[in-house]
Amino acid sequence: MTLNLFKLWRERRKQKQKLQDYKNLLQTWTWLEQVFQSGMLTFDEKAHRLFITQPLAVLLMANGADGWVNSIHNIYQYAYLRQSQKLWDEFIKEKEIAAVKDAMNSPSGDSINRDDIERIKRARRAEIAVSDMEPPRVEPFEFFIVPDSTEAKVEPIGIGHYDPNTKEMEVASWEEVKGYLGR
Repeated sequence: MTLNLFKLWRERRKQKQKLQDYKNLLQTWTWLEQVFQSGMLTFDEKAHRLFITQPLAVLLMANGADGWVNSIHNIYQYAYLRQSQKLWDEFIKEKEIAAVKDAMNSPSGDSINRDDIERIKRARRAEIAVSDMEPPRVEPFEFFIVPDSTEAKVEPIGIGHYDPNTKEMEVASWEEVKGYLGR
């Protein structure tokens, strides 16, 4: 009896810890959403570059070197989630449109109404498995720390490179890097 109680207590404790971890992750991502919307963070998906304003970078660096690396990793995870969600939404929309076009081109396609179109879309969406779409690759990226300025042409304060696979980061001031760009 005591063994069962101990086992139940340990399992409940693990569940509570998992819930707390999920809560912390949700709070972090909610905060990141607000920061992205405010413009203090910008992720260029095509060039694979992250732009961080100086006040935010100072705030993130206040947690020490490990805190800085973890912050950049969390930012990348969030940007990756947004990118994956965007690709997933486009993929589903493409498949739904193709299913509706196929239905309209069928012999009974003339009698399709709005409710039928929604039903076709729901049915096609239900058929799609997560494995049907290739997720975006996890790639290293560059990040730039830029001053909080409204001027059109502003030089970065710092520049860095981060590899999410290994959590390795390199950071240098813009003054150090600028001399190597001409070479």
